[in-house]
Parts: sequence; C-alpha cells; structure tokens
Amino acid sequence: MFLCSVNIVFEYIKYKWNAKGRHGIHSPFVYDLVDKVFKIDFSISDSNLLNQSFKSLESNKQTINVKDFGAGSHKLGSQRTIQQIFKISSSKGHYGKILYQLSHFFQPKNILEFGTSLGIGTLHFHLGCPKSKITTVEACPETLSFTRQFLKDKVSNVSFIESTFNDFLSQQSTEKYDLIFVDGHHDGKATIDYMQQLEIHSHNDTIFILDDIRWSDGMYEAWNELRNSDKYNVSIDLFRMGILIPRKQQEKEHFVLRGK
Repeated sequence: MFLCSVNIVFEYIKYKWNAKGRHGIHSPFVYDLVDKVFKIDFSISDSNLLNQSFKSLESNKQTINVKDFGAGSHKLGSQRTIQQIFKISSSKGHYGKILYQLSHFFQPKNILEFGTSLGIGTLHFHLGCPKSKITTVEACPETLSFTRQFLKDKVSNVSFIESTFNDFLSQQSTEKYDLIFVDGHHDGKATIDYMQQLEIHSHNDTIFILDDIRWSDGMYEAWNELRNSDKYNVSIDLFRMGILIPRKQQEKEHFVLRGK
C-alpha cells in the first residue's frame, strides 16, 4: 500500500492527532465539505450495484498482463489476476465513498481520471453524478480492455482512453475539467509535472484529487510542495488522498480532515 521509506505509523498518528471535524473550521467552503459532503450516503440502488460489482471482482481469477508505466505495484508482478488487482485498489471502501460524495455534491459536468485500473473510481464518480462526462485514461491495454467490458452496462457518458498520461496531455486542446483525479504513476516528480500540465485544463473551482500522497517519500514531498504553492488556496489532507482547489477568492489555508 505504501512505500516503507514513509513512516506510515507515525504519519497516521500525526494525521489522527491533527484531523478535525467541522468544529474549529472557519472556511464556509470547507465547513460544507465536512458538514454536508462527507455525510452523503449511497442510495440503496447505488450501494447494491457497488456490492455486486465488488463481489464479481473479488472472485474473478482471470489473469491479465499488466504494463506499468509508473512506479508499479509494491506487491504484484506483471501477471495479475483481477482478484489481486481489486484487493489492493484504493478507490473502494472509505476512499471510494469520498469520490462518490464529491461527485454527488458538486455535480461536475466534466471529470478527468488518470488511472482507470478496474474502473472502481470511475463507477463511484458516475453513480455520484450520472450526467457527468467522464474521461478516464489508462495506459495498460489489457487492463483497459477488461474494464471497458466490465463497466459497459454500468456506466454511461464515459470515454475510455488507452494512453500514457503524458501522451494524453500532449494531444489535448484546452478542454476544462471540473474534477480531476490523479491515481497512477505514484512518482513525486511525475505528479508535479502532470499538475503543471493540467493547469490549462482547470479553472478556479476545479477539484484536484491526488491518490496515495503518502505512497513514498517522493510522493509526500510532491504533495507538500503542491499544497504550499500559491496555485491552490485550499488544500485538504485526507491521509491517503489529498485535495487541491485554486479558489483564488479564498485566503490560503490547509486542512487536515476526517472523511466520513
């Protein structure tokens, strides 16, 4: 899950010590995140679909050849079963629900996802806001082929793009996205580079979600560099995930929050 060079136990204790609920938060925008967004629950139909999907994935022993274009898995080789990939997925459970909550509350019209994998994050975004146009980018052809087939009857308005992140960005015009989820590569320097390139594809209220910010020393350093930069006035630490939003009208502030 996380690279050993990060003292994850110490980091978690520090996070829990600093994490706040709604009390003590003076930013109305962030207060709403805690008071409204993180209290959103799955509808019964959405919960049923997610549970059915998860059961299907966790029992699927199909083997695919995974081409890693980033830091790769800490635990798995190039040949992996769907079951194995699902087991280490970060976009289910607590953090999957956060994706659903953000999508449901903010109703983004245009979502960009870097790192499709098995489409668990894609599914959470879609269920949160079925009207969203989702562009999801995955460089591994066998992974994307499986996921496209797996989600074909579960989602709509989703474009599956087989590409590395850099190649995708180099071919883009200036399309703007309301929510951007970066879940892949897991390299600090690459993450900084992607975020710089994504600036022209964002606007003042774009919500950037970075996964695995404590994956390694490099990722954690990149997260801290980004949150301390003058490009994002709102930064939110959710331990595994981090959120960055420009919001130039707001005084710069960093929050350590407990997602529900």
